[in-house]
Amino acid sequence: MIDLSQEYDVYVTSEVKKYAHGGISFWVDNWISNVAPYLKTKPVLIVEGHQTHEWMNFAKQYVSVLHRPGTSWEWEWTYRELPIPNYFSFPDRRTVDMVIKKCRKLHLLCYPIPLLHYGHDNKLNVQQMRDLYPKIDSIVIHSLEEKTLKVTQKTFEFNEQQLEYQQDSIDLQNKFIEDADNTIWIGVNNTKLDFNIPNYYEFKHNLPACESNVVGFPSRSEARKNLNYLENIPSIAFTKPDNIEYWTRKLGITFSNLQVVEYIRDEVNNFYSRSDWGISHSCFENEPFGYSIFQSIDYGKLPILSNDWCGDMKYPFRASTKKQFEIEVSNISKLSVDERNIYLGQLKEYLSEYSNLNKWRGDLLNIYNKDGNEVWLPTSIKPSND
Repeated sequence: MIDLSQEYDVYVTSEVKKYAHGGISFWVDNWISNVAPYLKTKPVLIVEGHQTHEWMNFAKQYVSVLHRPGTSWEWEWTYRELPIPNYFSFPDRRTVDMVIKKCRKLHLLCYPIPLLHYGHDNKLNVQQMRDLYPKIDSIVIHSLEEKTLKVTQKTFEFNEQQLEYQQDSIDLQNKFIEDADNTIWIGVNNTKLDFNIPNYYEFKHNLPACESNVVGFPSRSEARKNLNYLENIPSIAFTKPDNIEYWTRKLGITFSNLQVVEYIRDEVNNFYSRSDWGISHSCFENEPFGYSIFQSIDYGKLPILSNDWCGDMKYPFRASTKKQFEIEVSNISKLSVDERNIYLGQLKEYLSEYSNLNKWRGDLLNIYNKDGNEVWLPTSIKPSND
């Protein structure tokens, strides 16, 4: 257990490394490697998790469970691979609540949606859920619940109780945004939040275009990702099989032309390196940053984009409907490898704007290392001994 008498700041996430269910873990992992070493005040990471047997068993694959009988906290769950002190909200909140209560500042690295599940399990209203955290210095927004759930409700039918639950999620995120001193948006488009600090992606593979006309879907299959566009198209999905089953159960889509490869974090590079798919289904609604889009381009897969993603970028293969998506698959299939490489080069040239690690880190440190009117920034790219 950390020394609670020493000054420290708390940073809250819902995902990290292999304990992940979406793309936030990539952002948090980059933050741990590239931002945390330069923080002026000692950072402590809190991982909010769903307190169910399923999620706790999942977490136990990666965390160490410490038992300290006779102390004011009996159990600590920690991810020992991480280079900074960290604690999970398993099996109850005693440890994390104690750490949060005594911190100097509290920063949310994402919207901690497991807090919503905890609140509902304990019959808390939205304000009581919000009050589990003290004053919030900053919050990073990776997607807006209001927009995401609007697409979800347009796609699937929900009962009254489910709709109320979704509204609580919207209201809780909005309360965090309203109460935080600094709000940060990670997307490529501008928002009304205080700071627009897009995620970054460094093109390292730069593979040539793949000539396969099979469509790959390398993403979590939530409603706004438009998985249904693949109903009639030869395709491969790198996702959780139960997500596919959900679409089939709710909408009756059989996806007879779809091969499913179960998402495993360690297999990401292998999936993108495959030569049996060459077109990326990247036609996502309200996509904030699109890490999988950058990855697809880096590995030589030509994407089909939504109309609003980097809308000022001149790129012809875009769609907003299933029919248009199928047309764009056909259009790309007619291209030669050389023509595909030209488009990939143009995409990388435009998107290189989001490849500046030093700017990304510096913009975040301007917030995290601010004390009054002063901001401490490192004078070299190496972290201080402290």
